[in-house]
Amino acid sequence: MTDDRRDRQGAPPPAPSASGSGAGGSSADGIGADDRRRIGRNLRLLYGSVLDQPLPERFTRLIDELAAASKNSEGS
Repeated sequence: MTDDRRDRQGAPPPAPSASGSGAGGSSADGIGADDRRRIGRNLRLLYGSVLDQPLPERFTRLIDELAAASKNSEGS
């Protein structure tokens, strides 16, 4: 079995730090602030264009139906 943990440029992943918290300190889940920012930036780069796409008509109808049902259940 091969080690497939290389990034797109072919570089191996960074070695874990001795504390295990990654760069930039740690939080309750063990991911540091710098790591969170890097992950967030990469996710925005990868999926940012999805936000520009229109919502399918069937989803907007479903949302409208759910909102109406919620409004009716609150009123009773």
